Amino acid sequence: MRRCPTGGGACPAGHTAVSAVELRALSPSDDELLSSLEQQDDVWEFVGTLPLPDEEHPHHLFVIVEGGASVGVAGLVRSPAFGGNDFELLCALRSEAQGRGLAKQACALVMTWGFDTLKLERVIASIGDGNDGARSIAAKLGMTASGSGPRGTTVYVKEREKRKRGPKRSGNP
Repeated sequence: MRRCPTGGGACPAGHTAVSAVELRALSPSDDELLSSLEQQDDVWEFVGTLPLPDEEHPHHLFVIVEGGASVGVAGLVRSPAFGGNDFELLCALRSEAQGRGLAKQACALVMTWGFDTLKLERVIASIGDGNDGARSIAAKLGMTASGSGPRGTTVYVKEREKRKRGPKRSGNP
């Protein structure tokens, strides 16, 4: 499905249509995808070996699907930054899927899931100082730089949005 980034159906002149992505739970059948991502130079440089969960520190990883094809992974992993109490946003795409807005879409879905399902108070991202693409995505997602992280990274943070309550009603209950 193609959609206009401004919302609505067909894109007016000057707008670029983006593909909609879906997320599905990562399973053992996705080993080939994970292996291919870890061998990709840009993923290795910025993400490294994809972290393995344990019982004390579960991860929440999803496969990014576009048009029925598995094009990457995204999710939330326990982070060593800020004392290890936060979940960190992680996203890695196959080379051919990069540069089309899919990472931003997937990260937005994961963050919404983290806030709504896991009830996280904040999500962080430790972004390498040379990773301009990830910093751009973080900014577009409303994340702000919050301090230095491990190994030459800057930690970006997005707090849960506080729901506004309506005005108090006066009168009888």
